[in-house]
Amino acid sequence: MAETARTFSKGEFIGGIVAALAVGFFVGSMFMELRLGSQPVAQGSGAAQVAQSPAGAPADGQDHAEELARIGELEIALAGKPGDQGGWVELGNLYFDTHQARKSIRAYEKAIALGPVSADVWTDLGIMHREAGEPQLAVETFDAALKLDPRHQNALYNKGVVQLHDLKDRAAGIATWERLLQANPQARNPEGRSLQGIIEELKKG
Repeated sequence: MAETARTFSKGEFIGGIVAALAVGFFVGSMFMELRLGSQPVAQGSGAAQVAQSPAGAPADGQDHAEELARIGELEIALAGKPGDQGGWVELGNLYFDTHQARKSIRAYEKAIALGPVSADVWTDLGIMHREAGEPQLAVETFDAALKLDPRHQNALYNKGVVQLHDLKDRAAGIATWERLLQANPQARNPEGRSLQGIIEELKKG
């Protein structure tokens, strides 16, 4: 039985667990937290369908009051200090967490224009391009992350998701996930299935 494909959110890749991908129909764009052992690498979004209300507030059933308040503060601060790269990254992260993909993309791009950023930031930007319906740009952005860190597991996982489910390129997706296995041979999905097993099913399908 096919499993639901998910991307996962900013900087949250973990060595021992990988979100299930599989051969079934991908419904929506989801985020999930992944962990390394029992220690989370970073805080971020839980599983939530990307959607927004007409007013622009996230309609994911979560209370984002604190994030939205901080967004307002940062927007004012950055209007007067546009060269604050860290502020743009934080704003991009907050837009990411509140499912405002286009605004997140713009904030990350402003940060990148100010100088080098980490592979995590490039990966988050790639996820937002995917959420904005730009899968090819997402792959190119994950590749930028992988130039900085060829074993970046979050970038490898999400690139494979986009290749398999958005671009329908099974061979490329499998190849990307095999690179992920080289970085983490013990990668498993939340149900305890190995990524290796999922890849073998994809090759049979």
